[in-house]
Amino acid sequence: MNKKFLVFILVIVIIIAVLAITNLRQVQSSSYGIGTYVSAPVNLELYELAQNQSGFVQFNSTFVYSVKQGNAELTYQGKPVVIFVGAEWCPYCGAEMWSFIIALDRFGNVSGLRYMESSSTDIYPNVPTFTLENLSYKSQYISVLAYEFQDRNHQPLQGVPSNIYQLWQQLGNGSIPFIDVAGIYYQVGTTNNPALLQMKNWTYVLDQLHAENLISYQIFSSANLLTAEICLSDGNQPSHVCEQPAIVHYENELKSTFPSYISLNDSQQSNMLYADQPLSRPLSGHKHEIEFSSVGAWKGSALTLPRDNMIT
Repeated sequence: MNKKFLVFILVIVIIIAVLAITNLRQVQSSSYGIGTYVSAPVNLELYELAQNQSGFVQFNSTFVYSVKQGNAELTYQGKPVVIFVGAEWCPYCGAEMWSFIIALDRFGNVSGLRYMESSSTDIYPNVPTFTLENLSYKSQYISVLAYEFQDRNHQPLQGVPSNIYQLWQQLGNGSIPFIDVAGIYYQVGTTNNPALLQMKNWTYVLDQLHAENLISYQIFSSANLLTAEICLSDGNQPSHVCEQPAIVHYENELKSTFPSYISLNDSQQSNMLYADQPLSRPLSGHKHEIEFSSVGAWKGSALTLPRDNMIT
């Protein structure tokens, strides 16, 4: 009888703990609202998800172009640089953001995130996401330059330096989200379907990432692909990230298709490319020699980019 009673008490304690954690996260996300900084516990949860969920591959596909092969990569502060251009109103950016943050968390520490939702009047309204406007990132392996060029109401927000703006227009035709990894790979759009996230909240998405479902498969597999691009750009460091089977799988796909685009699944759903503007360029590889000159900024503060392929 005593043993059964102890088991009963243990079950009650577990239930209470689960309810408490769930309630805490709801308070920390949904009730805080748009523009509020993400709390330390939620930042930690995202970081732990990034470390523990790296096994998803081949559920979605994305179009990854090679920029150049065998030439000096783009660096910032002496490290390979990951460039992101998006907008707070953009539902495709909002969906991709989850994968982007998970990938960054594998190489360093992300801070300064604030809760955001995509536009309430656009297609796929109110996608729960985060804004990178005040992003702070510390890593011994890579650096990050992120620009939210418009806010949730389509108003100018962050200045995009002219050279990066030129890169974005030249390679991405101005479509968002745009991600460039060290001048070696770039992605335009997302294969994370924003329709799965519209009108949800941050707690809902976090809960989905703790289970195996359509949302977690898409977000983690996109994060794994981006992780592989970074690993190939920084010498496969750290090894505990880059040697994960899922990451190695994507690295091999990137190497075998270089310089063409990657398409890892033949299903109609997974071959859909979601981007703010349709891509007019053919689906094939491109090589570009990127030379940065010292110029001013586009709609914002200046950033000097010398011609030695180093962003300073």
